[in-house]
Amino acid sequence: MRFSFTFVCARASLVTLSIALLAGCAGAGGDRSGSFGAVPAMSTQANFLQFGSGAPVLQTLDVPLSQFRTAVGTLLTGIRGDLITGFVDRANGTTLGVVYDRKTGVWTPIKYPGSSNTSVYGPAITQTGYRLVGSYEKKGQTNADGFVYDSTTKKYLTVNAPANLCSPKSCNYTIVHSNYGNATYKAVGNYDAIKSDPLLTPSDTYPASGHAFIYDSATAMFSTLEFPGSISSTAYGIWMDGNAVAIAGGYTDKKGTHAYVRNLAGTKMLVYDWPKSILTHFEGITGAGGAGNYNVIGDYFDLKNKTLEYGFFLPIRNWIAGNATVIGPVSANSVFGSTVVGVYVGAGLANGYITTIK
Repeated sequence: MRFSFTFVCARASLVTLSIALLAGCAGAGGDRSGSFGAVPAMSTQANFLQFGSGAPVLQTLDVPLSQFRTAVGTLLTGIRGDLITGFVDRANGTTLGVVYDRKTGVWTPIKYPGSSNTSVYGPAITQTGYRLVGSYEKKGQTNADGFVYDSTTKKYLTVNAPANLCSPKSCNYTIVHSNYGNATYKAVGNYDAIKSDPLLTPSDTYPASGHAFIYDSATAMFSTLEFPGSISSTAYGIWMDGNAVAIAGGYTDKKGTHAYVRNLAGTKMLVYDWPKSILTHFEGITGAGGAGNYNVIGDYFDLKNKTLEYGFFLPIRNWIAGNATVIGPVSANSVFGSTVVGVYVGAGLANGYITTIK
């Protein structure tokens, strides 16, 4: 989840509050100071921090200023194997995608050709390299386009929701959040028919914006993900065990905003609501021993202090939720095994972190 921004975007379309805090639109800059409201006591040592006794220890992971001289914030959005993805907020208000190799310690900038803003999300490991997904904007562009990048061919593919999904309006935003597969793959994300307008507040556009999709590269076809009674939806994470596909995200109905994990057909689905929370949303998913067994991470918002966001880790076994681990007043954005990456605010700036859930 992201902390503040200057325009309405597809990744931030769950509810009024989540629009101001969800992560991920290219070019969504802005001041992050005080974004979490009053937070619990934090203990720090060098580049490590912990929110309360017994909470996971977080290690700061930011881009090096020696390489990214204009960086003013690091937002980590995805992890798969040794690869971590994200984007950098720069001093001129633009964003630049990045991918980090934990094995080599190398940060690689990712910029869609000709774009002024590029944001990178969930990676996939392939037999010959890796595949990234995300969104970009070119200078003067008032919408966002989705893309897929292949490290082997060094080619970018624009992936936008077809117009018929938004008819009679046009689809102004396509944000690709995560992908899975080798030569052929599936990717999930969101599309949005709401135009960017700085005069509009989040409540002016909610709940018309935000619809989840799955894209199949083998057929180049988009399919929507529907939830009974929902008025908006997101798809942030995807995991595959053979032919068994699991998708994680959130949806909003008249009762509130709920996190979900479901199979592709919708015959299996876990809906999860954090107790006494005004919003719960799953941000990422990883396998944990075959279909129906997953580790997911997500965020929820405090009922008393509605600006206070908490990240959490949740094991799911045989489609049953286990005991959650609260990471702290942070955004938990992606998980691989039991390793989590995300964002916290320190000194008014966004910082990336990595932690392992014990």
